Amino acid sequence: MHPSDVVRKYVRQGTMLAERYEVEGFIGSGAYGSIFSAIDTVSMERVAVKALPPTNQGVNATAVGRFHREMKVISSLRHPNVISLYDFGETDEDIVFMVLEYVDGPTLYDLVTENRFSVPQALSVTRQIAEGLGAAHDLGVIHRDLKPQNIMLIEDRAGDYKVKVLDFGMAKLLQRLNDESIIQLTREGVAVGTPRYIAPEQARGKEVGPYSDIYALGLLMYEMFTGARAVKADSIESAIMAHVSRDPLELDEIELVPESMQPLLWKMIAKSQKRRYQTAAEVIADIRKLEAELDGRPVPIRSSAPKLEAPEESRVRSIHSAESLRLDYARVEEYAKRKLGRRTVHDGSTRTVPWVRLPHTGGERFEAALCLAFAPVAFTFVSAHFFDSGYIWRLIMGSLPLVIAVVASVLARSDDWRWSVFRLWLIASVVAFIGAHLVLPQLARGLLLGAAWYLEPFDWFPGVDFVQGAIQALARAHVGVLVDLSPSLADTVRNIAPSG
Repeated sequence: MHPSDVVRKYVRQGTMLAERYEVEGFIGSGAYGSIFSAIDTVSMERVAVKALPPTNQGVNATAVGRFHREMKVISSLRHPNVISLYDFGETDEDIVFMVLEYVDGPTLYDLVTENRFSVPQALSVTRQIAEGLGAAHDLGVIHRDLKPQNIMLIEDRAGDYKVKVLDFGMAKLLQRLNDESIIQLTREGVAVGTPRYIAPEQARGKEVGPYSDIYALGLLMYEMFTGARAVKADSIESAIMAHVSRDPLELDEIELVPESMQPLLWKMIAKSQKRRYQTAAEVIADIRKLEAELDGRPVPIRSSAPKLEAPEESRVRSIHSAESLRLDYARVEEYAKRKLGRRTVHDGSTRTVPWVRLPHTGGERFEAALCLAFAPVAFTFVSAHFFDSGYIWRLIMGSLPLVIAVVASVLARSDDWRWSVFRLWLIASVVAFIGAHLVLPQLARGLLLGAAWYLEPFDWFPGVDFVQGAIQALARAHVGVLVDLSPSLADTVRNIAPSG
């Protein structure tokens, strides 16, 4: 049974909660519970009640933890653009509920599926969302799940909208709230959010900040101007890849965004968090400048802007398409393990392991192949300097480039390709290759006496003797080139026994 159905077994019209709130009726359901309208019998005001079923009847401890965290976050926020929490409690049947401000209006999702916003409306709504987010950010709260369904709008007689930001269940707490800690429910290195609106660093499971919410806000603003989604993916993987790719988002309807607004948009959705707005206050300041310049006059869209060719019904359907695309944490974690260099360790947690990040672009695959081809050459040349040492010691010294690469990549704690083991191993191998040539006599002696020394324990295996001969022939050819370049090496080569 769905959690919402479980709640509705216990909470229905006429039910009294906390001996004060009389339930009027069912409004809607979410992933883990239900929302009802109710009357506060003390103030006689309408309120909204969000309720979860008991933990043994359809929800897990994580869902309940998110519910309690949302109550804590909202109770700490006091801002006109953030929904207010009035009360909370638990029934005798272990139904946990919170009493919220009742918002009589549609969600942003409802409106953008119907038509595009006017320029003043889009700027005003974006600014108000930023103001609500700014209040949260000031308390160290990062929303992490900003999407049209989590923005409610109240329309006044003049056609303007008042914004309410909802649903802080996925919020990230960067500091204590009111000197009280809140347990973080998300494992480190796990992507959290809605795939269509998730910031690149958020999708990678990296550290988030105000700039992460600003990225999602930019996507909402784009929808307000165009009536279309910025990310038109039909799967979780393709949606996430659109964000984590280094290329800018492909905005098919960008011509519908007025030219004067485009710099604001592009800075909000920059893939690099360093090039993005860092605080909501910066966004608000630039929007206020645009509003001042606008001053009630229409801002023309370029005459070359394409018309919406599809009929209204088709356009709305395209926005609703793949609406089943919801965040499936199991699939996102599996995607992260496969695509972004993450693995599940023995305790069941998911941990970022940047040094095993696999290549997924043509250039990265070429670089990885080059590394795997060149690394054995560097290994051979470095170990040649220790021809008179034991097998294990030569193995350790020859493997230094790989060891250095792994240690540096792990310490970097980054899944950026620049810090992958392939890139660092290639760089270390090139340095080792050059370093090995700084002492030419030692290198030449080691190569001639046994370049394929590491294959000797396996010479019984079919074909190994052929590989050894090929490596030794290449080593001698290389020494010949070195002798041509440095005649002083000739004496060193002549002094080596012919059997070498």
